[in-house]
Amino acid sequence: MSAARKLQQDPGFHELLFHEANDAIMIVDCDSGKITQANRRMQELSGYLREEIEKHSIEQLVPGAAENLRSTPFSRALVSQSGFYEDVALRKKDGFLAFATLSVKTLPSARTGGANVAFCILHDMGEKKSMERDLIAKHWELKNAYTELERAHMELKGAQEALVQAGKLAALGELAAGVAHELNQPLSGVLGFAQELEKQLKSRGVSDPTAFDYVNEILKNGTRIKKIVQQLREFTRRDMEDFREVDILDVIHESLKLLDQQFRSRGIEVHIEKDPSIRKIYCNPFQLEQVFINLATNARDAIEATGRGRGRVEIRVEWKPGRKFVDVIFSDDGAGMSAEAKGKAFEPFFTTKEVGKGTGLGLSVSYGIVSKIHGSMTIESAPGKGARFRITLPVDFRNLNTPARKDG
Repeated sequence: MSAARKLQQDPGFHELLFHEANDAIMIVDCDSGKITQANRRMQELSGYLREEIEKHSIEQLVPGAAENLRSTPFSRALVSQSGFYEDVALRKKDGFLAFATLSVKTLPSARTGGANVAFCILHDMGEKKSMERDLIAKHWELKNAYTELERAHMELKGAQEALVQAGKLAALGELAAGVAHELNQPLSGVLGFAQELEKQLKSRGVSDPTAFDYVNEILKNGTRIKKIVQQLREFTRRDMEDFREVDILDVIHESLKLLDQQFRSRGIEVHIEKDPSIRKIYCNPFQLEQVFINLATNARDAIEATGRGRGRVEIRVEWKPGRKFVDVIFSDDGAGMSAEAKGKAFEPFFTTKEVGKGTGLGLSVSYGIVSKIHGSMTIESAPGKGARFRITLPVDFRNLNTPARKDG
């Protein structure tokens, strides 16, 4: 007989293989539910000493019913028949869980000489579970980093768009200052001569209606040009002398006074909601009034364009203690804007109104006023859904990190 065969027939050799195996092995008496043998790796996996696990019930390895498990909980039922289980959770001596794959081979009493037993091999999955947890954690870290990167990208895109818009406004400012100056004198002459002509026609008893129509057209369009020139001059005006602390709600109320009768006659309701914690802000109230007048005028025209004969304007002022900025949300239920119109809304001379109803300078002037004190304006709108302007203003731009620009 060879030495290898002698070794295989040696009971001590099988005992050595059992206890030195890399996987946890236990033999369970299926009738009593007790563990008759457990090798060294089984003791390490469960945390029990040999005398604490052998001759004891397998119930001590069963997780508590209250534990929320994604794995299959170890139970007596699993060892009652042969099978393989991918992910099984066992309760260790210290109360924590161990995870393993479980392979069960049941042997009837006829083969064992008196007892129905289950031969159980458990392969420790602790390291794999740890890697899975690390992978999930890294996944969420990556996802959060991607979200943060996307948010930063959107902020950068918004900043780039604001920079482009600021460049357009700066270029327009230089152009407009020259245009306004050059137009103002000849325009005053045109209007003056037209008014004098109207007086002459009346004093000489001229009754030709066509002549008066022509004069009225000259006066009407000349006055319109004068209004545009005035807006250009306001757009490029350089002044800081009117800056002071004011209650922003007072500025809003003053702005709406000019349009109160127009709102009433068109069935437009105005609702103003104020944050009770709101405080005063440092600004030029006259310039800020111009911003709100422009927004109110646009809301009036947008509501009128729906043809409903009624509408609603909502103004909400928001501020949180400690925050350096105040938000004014100006909403209407008017006709709304297309995506194209929304993208061009702050561009000088862009207007969706019919000829003669708008100069296209209202929102660009407002944008310039707000930008001057390091504020911002954004629009949310869609056709038929009204418009929502958010004007973000610093409580005091002098306390911001960057100095306020002094040009208009």
